[in-house]
Amino acid sequence: MTWNARSLRKAFLEFFQEKDHRLMPSDSLVPQDPSLLFTSAGMVQFKPYFLGTAQPPHPRAATAQKCFRTTDIESVGDASHCTFFEMLGNFSFGDYFKREAIFWAWEFLTERLKLDPNRLQFTVFKDDDEAFDLWNNGIGIPKERIWRLDEDANYWPANVISEGPNGPCGPCSEIFYDTAPGQECGNPQCGPACECGRWLEIWNLVFIQYERTEKNGEPVLTPLPKQNIDTGMGVERTACVLSGFPSVFETDVFMPIIRLTEQLSGHRYGQSEASDAAFRLIADHTRAAVFCIADGVLPQNEGRGYVLRRIIRRAALRGQRALGLKRPFLADLLPGVIEALGDQYPELEQRKELISTTLQTEEERFLHTVAAGLARLEEALAEVEEGGQLSGETAFMLYDTYGFPLELTREVAAERGATVDEQGFETSMEAQRQRAREAGGMSSQLFVDAGTALAELAKAHGETHFVGYTDKVSEATIVGIVLNGSLIDSAQQGQTVEIVLDQTPFYAESGGQVGDTGEISTNGLIVRVLDTKKRDGFHLHHAEIVTGTASRGQAVRAAIDFERRRRIMRHHTTTHLLHAALRNVLGKHVSQAGSLVAPDRLRFDFTHGAPMTKDEIAKVERMVNEQILAESPVIIHENVPLSEARERGAMALFGEKYGDSVRMVEIPGFSLELCGGTHLGNAIQAGLFKIVHEGSVASGVRRIEALTGEALLNWLSEREATLEEASHLASTTVAELPKAIERLKDRIKEEQREVQRLRASQTVGKSREATTIAVAGLQVAQIELGGADSKSLGAAVDALADQGASVAIGVSNADGKALWVVKCKPDAIAKGLKAGDIVKRLAEMTGGGGGGRPDFAQAGGRDTSKIETALNSIGPILSELAGE
Repeated sequence: MTWNARSLRKAFLEFFQEKDHRLMPSDSLVPQDPSLLFTSAGMVQFKPYFLGTAQPPHPRAATAQKCFRTTDIESVGDASHCTFFEMLGNFSFGDYFKREAIFWAWEFLTERLKLDPNRLQFTVFKDDDEAFDLWNNGIGIPKERIWRLDEDANYWPANVISEGPNGPCGPCSEIFYDTAPGQECGNPQCGPACECGRWLEIWNLVFIQYERTEKNGEPVLTPLPKQNIDTGMGVERTACVLSGFPSVFETDVFMPIIRLTEQLSGHRYGQSEASDAAFRLIADHTRAAVFCIADGVLPQNEGRGYVLRRIIRRAALRGQRALGLKRPFLADLLPGVIEALGDQYPELEQRKELISTTLQTEEERFLHTVAAGLARLEEALAEVEEGGQLSGETAFMLYDTYGFPLELTREVAAERGATVDEQGFETSMEAQRQRAREAGGMSSQLFVDAGTALAELAKAHGETHFVGYTDKVSEATIVGIVLNGSLIDSAQQGQTVEIVLDQTPFYAESGGQVGDTGEISTNGLIVRVLDTKKRDGFHLHHAEIVTGTASRGQAVRAAIDFERRRRIMRHHTTTHLLHAALRNVLGKHVSQAGSLVAPDRLRFDFTHGAPMTKDEIAKVERMVNEQILAESPVIIHENVPLSEARERGAMALFGEKYGDSVRMVEIPGFSLELCGGTHLGNAIQAGLFKIVHEGSVASGVRRIEALTGEALLNWLSEREATLEEASHLASTTVAELPKAIERLKDRIKEEQREVQRLRASQTVGKSREATTIAVAGLQVAQIELGGADSKSLGAAVDALADQGASVAIGVSNADGKALWVVKCKPDAIAKGLKAGDIVKRLAEMTGGGGGGRPDFAQAGGRDTSKIETALNSIGPILSELAGE
């Protein structure tokens, strides 16, 4: 049998279906578990079953799972490493254990796939005597082909015993294939642990039997209620082995992408290792980006979006530098990904428009800025000696000015034999932050120029201490006043400045929540705070001096507008509820793509490929209001160890800079997120929740606008007033308004029918003015009725027929077009005259066409100037059709 990825996938699933496994669909790359950034293994969707917190639909399952990992991203471009890959897995939830897993793996590999048993070697955890014995005595593998390794290689997760994380874990046994039998590397202990590249891991059998926790800082392994099996076989690697290819990139899940890259670049895969590495990286990263976007991830500067942006940029830059692809090309590779994997993952075809647009836009944006950055980097590297170091200041300049990622600076420098002063880069980041783009949406240009002043302020003072989670009012000291980018000693009445306090209750805009407003005051001084932003650890109070003089070093009283803050908190807490409800109703592909939490509304952008139905909107509304009316508490967990937050399942995004402790907002049993915003104490304080708009923002991104509290009350009052006015105009009550509207519609319809009847009556009257001729012994009547519509014209020919005509023909000039209607009675049809044939001939003469039944037909024409000619031709046409 000729094997490829498709046939391997099919064979695996069929094999385990025969072993009473239920076939389960691949989970999204965006996992339901909010503590994970991406789905990185087949077991992720089954975690509750392994923990015993949920009952599986069947004790055995098998999947082909799409996975994404970036742990080996620097190795992508070699023969085997991938970021996106497919993992075949068979799972047992407290059913079978090590013996079955090992024996079935051996059976599938050697009997179903027909792999050479002598080219397989095996690893087990150093203390796992049971697994060693099953391979040795159970299967008959010689001891010298079974290797005992430590927790870094044969425990899942790696090093979990000593390093964590907490959660389900257990020893594993890996199966390796000898890709170069007989080719010794010189290492007498050459085997799966050797780094010579000869041994390729194709299957990992994980024996999940423990729950890892900590007690007094020491790891504790507690046996799970039931022993579980989690296995993972790489589709790409195993297909490579089965086909005898030198790398995974020759398999059918990569070659369509590589062939398209060849066409676009003019280079050929297999010509040189340098270009081959570029082909492989581009194929891998394109595949990964396509699947991420298909599952709702969009390029951003944080979290999943940051990872997506990073791989798009890496692929774009490699194509430009190694293959000479000067224009955006990644979207042109999408058909190759669909050809390779679209049959297994139909969402690629379904969402190809979103994927293509996202790739094109992101690559265009990046290539525009990176071209200048590359040129500047090459200039800087030309001045660095072989083995030297590029300064951190230069690396930061490339990042700050050109958007050039540090990892790419590092990569280009390495190709020139240089390194990068990354510590210097970090220092420059802290000391020279002058990002003009942070000013977007701010109420004053002053925010753009505050960087220099804050850098100066940082030398004398620490960051602003925020006390606004607990305090509405705070005593504080003015430590800085910024005007036009410079620190000033004082500000007078009428000036608008940025005021920096040593501590503040004012929340600075972050995470979609708008900044607080309020007042800073002391004897003779009143400062109106119009907005609050945060920059470089400082809260900037954008403020107007109402009376008095504000001076550095002055003691003041800072008070937020708490009623406004309360309205903001209502919308922020319901935003968390909305997010959770959307994921419950629409699916776990939903992810936040932007938000605004304001006192008068909330706006929530999310990834979803179709408009929400009325039923879906109603379900989401109901779910949120159920939490509100249930008086669900909003629990704030301060200073939670990051490891504990992840263990609890709180949202933790890759790319976020979390400290050792985080702030967690929980609505028990419904929502758990890391969040620095301000919230209600109980959901009931929101009052009610109403979605007032749902629409599209961009391809694949939807937007909901919703209201709570006073904002919703005002909205309802406006709607009530509108209804009252409408009911007054309809002379009825609000309750009876629908029926009154229905009656009004019925009356309008009746009047329209009366108008139509009168028109028809007039038409019938005009029918007496028709011209009559004789054809084949039959009376033929014809009439021209100005701009009559089809109904009036139909009524006219009916009247002509009732008055004795065997053939009745009507025509009008309606809206600049000829309209023909023909009716034939049975005696005319008997002589070969059919309405459909007649109307077709007449319509053709006026530049149109049509047809219909033998007894009745209508048609149109574009040239009304030919109506008179057509009417004069009726006699000859009917004579011809009658055979005279």
